[in-house]
This record gives sequence, C-alpha cells and structure tokens, in this order.
Amino acid sequence: MAIAPPKNDVVVALPVTPHAPGVARRLLLQEGLDPDLDHTLTLLASEIVTNAIRHCGGGEHDRIVFAARLTPDFARIEVRDPGQGFDPDVRHDASGFGLRMLDTLASRWGVDRDERGTRVWFEIDRRRRRFQRD
Repeated sequence: MAIAPPKNDVVVALPVTPHAPGVARRLLLQEGLDPDLDHTLTLLASEIVTNAIRHCGGGEHDRIVFAARLTPDFARIEVRDPGQGFDPDVRHDASGFGLRMLDTLASRWGVDRDERGTRVWFEIDRRRRRFQRD
C-alpha cells in the first residue's frame, strides 16, 4: 500500500500593513521548505503580498488572504485581496521588477478577478531546480 506524500497547507488572513510580507515569509519557512527553493518561494510570495497591500484599496478593515499548498511535486502560493486587480500584461511596461520576477522564476502564474476582488497566484515545480528553464 502506497503512502500519500505529505502536503502542507497554509491559509491566513493578513492585515494590510507593511509587516504582512514578512509574516508570509516566516509562515512559509516554518513549513520546512526545500532549501533549494525557499529563497525563490519567499521572494515571490513577498512580492505578491506587497503588491496586494499596495493595490487593494487599504480600507481600515481590509485583509488579504495568503494561501500556500506545498507538496513534494510543487508549491502554489495565492494572495487574494479586495482590490480591482490589474492586467497581467502590464509586466512588460511596469517600472518595478516584481511581475518580471514572477515571469522568470515561477513555473506558472496568473491573475483572477471576480466580485470579491483579485487573486494573484504562482506555482513552482519542485522537481526542477530554481534557475532551470524549459
């Protein structure tokens, strides 16, 4: 009988404060990430949490939801905020490097919008090494 591989899920509501990216990084590191991927995951997670804080509208009671699914095969990070979102194609014209880092380091990423706000997500294929590209 095969044993199911372990998976770790992290889901937390974070206040819209400058401390939220650091909290997200620490939560990921507490899960015992593969040392070859911990820097990439925490860097990209910090970036999308920071963008959510910057663009969500920042109401007094707003929260962003940070979610991570970590398995032996992949890591998926999602951040949901109540903001209106953005067009992911702005990465080509954006002044910062965050969206370009997602493009370069994530296996896949995207932006979903609905009546509740925006969700930005990315996945890293844990079977590949950090800077290997297709």
